[in-house]
Amino acid sequence: MHSLNPRNGQTALNMCTCGKLHFRYGSVTLHFESNEFTSFANTVAHLHARYKELRQPQPSGTIPTLHNDFCH
Repeated sequence: MHSLNPRNGQTALNMCTCGKLHFRYGSVTLHFESNEFTSFANTVAHLHARYKELRQPQPSGTIPTLHNDFCH
């Protein structure tokens, strides 16, 4: 198994001998085909960019477009 482990130790990306990618974040491991991982990574990058935009100060009277669902 080939592994990419950043310095913080909380995340890892491993390529299994079966060809699947195992992405670990803390106690969660997601299993992907190569194209699925690329799509996932692009989607997360896009969501992060949108999140950074929404964290900017909002003009008075405007509402951010994040969902306001209840948490836990």
